[in-house]
Amino acid sequence: MTKLYDVSMRKMEEACLSAWRSDLLSEAHGDVLEIGSGTGVNLSYYPESIGSLVLAEPEPYMLAILRRKIGERYGGKIRAEGVAANALEFPDSSSDTVVSTLVLCSVNSPEAVLGEIKRVLRPGGKLCFIEHVVAKETPRLLKWQKIFQPFWVHMFGNCHLTRDTEMYISHAGFAFHRIERLNSSGAPPVVSPTIKGVAISV
Repeated sequence: MTKLYDVSMRKMEEACLSAWRSDLLSEAHGDVLEIGSGTGVNLSYYPESIGSLVLAEPEPYMLAILRRKIGERYGGKIRAEGVAANALEFPDSSSDTVVSTLVLCSVNSPEAVLGEIKRVLRPGGKLCFIEHVVAKETPRLLKWQKIFQPFWVHMFGNCHLTRDTEMYISHAGFAFHRIERLNSSGAPPVVSPTIKGVAISV
């Protein structure tokens, strides 16, 4: 799955994700930490005005791809670290912005990860997110999400179809600055319900 990730996501990127990333990451500022960076698909969307960017990715194959992409091109502003989202090895209040795109669906404990995000954010810092979520408002689709969930978790790197990530973000001590509830295209309907937005650490 790791080796096929970019290929498997291509249709979805072309259909919607690329535009969503461009819009969302225009909000990033200051010292930025991105969790679950994968193969670095977000790299081209960050504004040049950011102060620094740390890409956290625990999977060795993806980390190697990230480091090759960064190379010497970014003048030391960007670095990649082999760090898991539930154990961010960074100081308290060290980031102005944390970015999570299609990550919180697959972590073992969203509560632990969001606790770590809140810890490393400075007061008033931003969490910028794109996450596919449970189809709470569409009972028929929710039924199919529940049917596919056991297979999906096993085949797609612990990805959960029925995770209420909006609730987890709110309960972790964030206030939504903006949130959009969207439906993606270019992928199976069970992963189409999506939230995109910015939450403020309070």
